[in-house]
Amino acid sequence: MVNDRDVFGKALLDYYHGNADACLKVFSTEAETYNLPVSVFFRPPDQLTIDRLAVSLCSGKILDIGAGTGIHTLYLQNKGVEVTALDVSRNACLVMSHSGVKNIINQDIFELESESKYETWLILGRSIGAVGNLEKLRNFFLKAKLSLTPRGKIILNSTNGERNITIIRKLQFEYQGTKSSIVDWLNIDRETLQKIAYDVGFAPEIVHIENDGNYLAVLRQA
Repeated sequence: MVNDRDVFGKALLDYYHGNADACLKVFSTEAETYNLPVSVFFRPPDQLTIDRLAVSLCSGKILDIGAGTGIHTLYLQNKGVEVTALDVSRNACLVMSHSGVKNIINQDIFELESESKYETWLILGRSIGAVGNLEKLRNFFLKAKLSLTPRGKIILNSTNGERNITIIRKLQFEYQGTKSSIVDWLNIDRETLQKIAYDVGFAPEIVHIENDGNYLAVLRQA
């Protein structure tokens, strides 16, 4: 099978173009292999409690990081908010463009060089996990310090999981016989997140916790 870093994006694009049965197979070191219907990434942007609360906390100029299909970007855009979607997947960016997202950056957040100052960095769908490890999470926060206004904030969600510890998983996606590269995925517990945030100069607040360990955090410039 051929490795392709944008397998995930290809599945999104196929679903957008009418393949309602598009489904990703997910291989993980922390769980049994499972199927993930692509339809979940096209859900109503305020369907989940965490998403609904997160978008309500956004303010000012917003950067939606790992925007995927752009559901949250469009939701905010339609409210007249100045928002930009960022995603490393070219296919995801095509979906967003076709869907009407006005401002799109096809880039890795760590490679982003911009003079724009944002008041909110938004990263949902537990996409903060894509940083891969704690050192890169710290670097992500340090980059945010430079990109955010003095009153700026990061809104993100992750999970404590059943064991209430930080876990780095190996993840791989497969779609229509093609496998993605294997990536490290970080699930960070609340206490570790708060400690790293304090260390780099953010004031963290856990604003919502769900029964399965999913939580929403707001990190404000201190």
